[in-house]
Amino acid sequence: MAAQATLNGLDGFTLPCKDVPSQGKQANLSGKAAENTIYCIMKERGYTVQRQYAIGQSIYGHNVKVDFYITGIARFPAGLIIESRWQEVTGSADEKFPYMVQNIQAVYPHPTIIVYGGGGSKLGAIHWLKLQVGGNLYAAFSFEEFMTWAIRNL
Repeated sequence: MAAQATLNGLDGFTLPCKDVPSQGKQANLSGKAAENTIYCIMKERGYTVQRQYAIGQSIYGHNVKVDFYITGIARFPAGLIIESRWQEVTGSADEKFPYMVQNIQAVYPHPTIIVYGGGGSKLGAIHWLKLQVGGNLYAAFSFEEFMTWAIRNL
C-alpha cells in the first residue's frame, strides 16, 4: 500500500506519496545502472565476468575487491579488471582517483581499465587520471569511450 500524505493538514484528504530518492541514493542507482551495462556488454561477448572480485590487499593493507574481473579475452589472457566510477555532481569522488591508481599500479594483478561517467568529475581530475595510464592501468575511459572501445576491440 502506498504511503499517504496529508494535504495542508486537512484531515481526510490525502494524496499518495512516492518516495523521492535522495541525491546520494539516485547517484548510487545511476552508478549501478552503469555497472550493469558494463556487465552485460562483457557477458554478451561471451566472457566470464565476476563482480566484486577479491584481489588481495590494498596499499593500506585492507582487502580489495574490484568491480569486475573478466576472463576469456584473447588480448588479456591473464584477465582484465574494470573499475567503474560514476559521479553526477561535483563532489569528492574524483579525489579518490589517486588512491585507486596507486593501488592499480602497486597491487592489482592484471591490466585494469577505469570507466568513469556521470559528468560530475572535475576536468582536472579526469585529465590527471588519463595521464596516469601505463603499467597496470591499461586505460581510463569515459563511459561513452568505453562503449566504443569495447564494441571495436572485444
